[in-house]
Amino acid sequence: MWQKFKASFKQSVTILWARVVACAGLLLMAGETLLQDPHIAGAIQSALQPKFVPYYVIAIGLITELARRRTVDR
Repeated sequence: MWQKFKASFKQSVTILWARVVACAGLLLMAGETLLQDPHIAGAIQSALQPKFVPYYVIAIGLITELARRRTVDR
């Protein structure tokens, strides 16, 4: 089972990470109607405050670089 999982993203952490980020975007897009509910929107806005967005972007960039560096010498 583990070999099938690794083969599904060609044993590349970079491809796996790209798919995770794309799936997160799709989930956010699909959940857009949920975000219109004031109770849910308030809860999400408290967790995703604009002051934290730069930290999220930095974390995504670092994970992307680490994933890419893992296979750069191959």
